[in-house]
Amino acid sequence: MQESSNYNDPILRFLVNFLCAGSSALFLSIINQYPEFWFISMFALVPFLWRVIKETLSGSVLLSIILASCYIFIAYSHEIAVYPSTFLFKFICINFIVSVFGVAVNRINRYLGFNPIFIAILWLPLEYGLTHYAGFETIFAFTQSGSGFVLRLASLFGFLIVSFCIILINSLILMLFEHAYSKGCSNSKFRFSKEKLYYLCSGNILPLKNWYYVLNPRAPPLYFLRLNFN
Repeated sequence: MQESSNYNDPILRFLVNFLCAGSSALFLSIINQYPEFWFISMFALVPFLWRVIKETLSGSVLLSIILASCYIFIAYSHEIAVYPSTFLFKFICINFIVSVFGVAVNRINRYLGFNPIFIAILWLPLEYGLTHYAGFETIFAFTQSGSGFVLRLASLFGFLIVSFCIILINSLILMLFEHAYSKGCSNSKFRFSKEKLYYLCSGNILPLKNWYYVLNPRAPPLYFLRLNFN
């Protein structure tokens, strides 16, 4: 997975980043408010991770800020009027921690390649900082009120191991999608690399690169028209 930001238009680039980070923030907010939908966490960060490994260093910071800001405004909006100072502190902390995570993932992908285990391990100290110093319960709040299996796993190994597994699964899903996409693109290039294909437009035959036999669409009878546009 190489770093590439293939959106040259800054407005389009921002919209793509907002869509990816905002969708991840929405998924995290859903499981924060409705722990019974804990399974959403298994792919909640896939859009964010997919985009952050393709961005530049500054783009990864912006992407992380969008994710953190959208998440806290959705999940903790009730604290704005009641505890404004607490909300501001949480807002700064989560933006800083998520930005560190986003930049670290971006740099790891650039120099070491996409490694799901490294990314999952990287999340552990950041999750610890969120819960012990920033006043968050945990980003994946269902570890305290979700399914029975998750609760038993958290009680045996702690909520950090649950977060580790979640980030690992998200990273593996992204790797699987990237692998399937690359295989699809390689097959497509193999199929169409030998010739340029053109189509009929407004009743006119567009020029072909080499010699082709074009089937008359009005049949029967069938005959072939040989064209040479060299």
